[in-house]
Amino acid sequence: MRTDWACIELTRTRGWEARDDPAEKLPDYGALLAWAESRLLVGAGAAARMRARALASPAEAAAVLRRAHELRTLLYGVLTDAAGGGAPSSSDLGLLNKALAEAGSRRVLAADGAGVVWSWSGDDALERPLWPVIWSAGELLTSPERDRLKLCDADDCGWLFVDGSRNRSRRWCDMSDCGNRAKARRFRRKHGG
Repeated sequence: MRTDWACIELTRTRGWEARDDPAEKLPDYGALLAWAESRLLVGAGAAARMRARALASPAEAAAVLRRAHELRTLLYGVLTDAAGGGAPSSSDLGLLNKALAEAGSRRVLAADGAGVVWSWSGDDALERPLWPVIWSAGELLTSPERDRLKLCDADDCGWLFVDGSRNRSRRWCDMSDCGNRAKARRFRRKHGG
């Protein structure tokens, strides 16, 4: 079972609730590119070419960053709807389908040793970091893991996650953070603290 999805990871680059760090984790195109590279969505060579292109075309890089922020908000809404057992709105689904069509037009088969793998054309395209994110959203929404998509149960958290537990009982995005805080609050209430 797959629990790591680029679309969920992109939503975690912004705080959604009061306790979350309000600082933007993708303040510029360089940060978007570093985030994508750290998640292996783009390779080092392609990232270097995109960095050079972004420096040469700052307006284009700024436009792609705005699109990344818009995509993140769209994905958060669509995935939150799915986590609640619902379907996305027709307007959100239309926006996601448009993004999927654009990303899909760049998806190609490439030789990999003796085999063939999915890859992306346009290694220096500034939008390149967004394509696997968009594609992962389509894959998640149509996969069996969609039924395991959850919103953290902590009142002050807004993160999404895929519950990989055998009995689907996971309640928090991270046991060491939200889970421990919830258990500590419950303990204090029970023991008069």
